[in-house]
Amino acid sequence: MNVVPVSIPNHMPSVQSLVDATTIARENRTERVNRLQEEARSLAREQIAELEVLIDATARMAFEISDGGDAYAVGAREICRRLADELPRTLQTLQMVSRKSI
Repeated sequence: MNVVPVSIPNHMPSVQSLVDATTIARENRTERVNRLQEEARSLAREQIAELEVLIDATARMAFEISDGGDAYAVGAREICRRLADELPRTLQTLQMVSRKSI
């Protein structure tokens, strides 16, 4: 049996350089995943903050309607009275839940 030594051309990457490149790529992916996850959490916090503002504004408007007298239908006033009563508690619960997850 004849064994002929084969030389690897210089332009071919070594196994170690492939391992190093894979490690670097993996680290870059990990960093990217972490960055994207933090960005998603930041956007979620922003959206919750916007919702809190809207809930507060809705509660205020509901109170105005519930206190609006005969200009509003009785059913509308009653629904708004319930909303004006419930929404501040809902807002407080949302704020507590979202603060715990930060």
